[in-house]
Amino acid sequence: GLGRPSTYAKMISTLLKRRYVISVGKRGYLIPLKRGIKVYDFLSQNFPELVSEERTRELLRTMDKIEEGLIDYQEVLQVLKKDLTKLKVLK
Repeated sequence: GLGRPSTYAKMISTLLKRRYVISVGKRGYLIPLKRGIKVYDFLSQNFPELVSEERTRELLRTMDKIEEGLIDYQEVLQVLKKDLTKLKVLK
C-alpha cells in the first residue's frame, strides 16, 4: 500500500542494481541481501523517523495534496528541510 505504480519499476531496479535484494522465482519475489539488511538496520537505528511506513504514507498524502493544488510544495520542502536539519541529516 505504499508508493506509486509509476515509481515501482524504478525502485525495484535501484534495489537490484545496488545489490540490496535479489529477485527469485517466476513472480520475482525480492529477497534482501546482507548489504540491504545492513543499510536498513543502519537507517532504522539512526533515523527511525524517516524510514517508518507511517512517515512514508504521510509524505505520499502530502504529495497528493501538492498535486491537487491544496498546499504549496515550497512550504512542504521548508518543513522537510527543517526536519532533516533537526535530525542532523542536513546542515
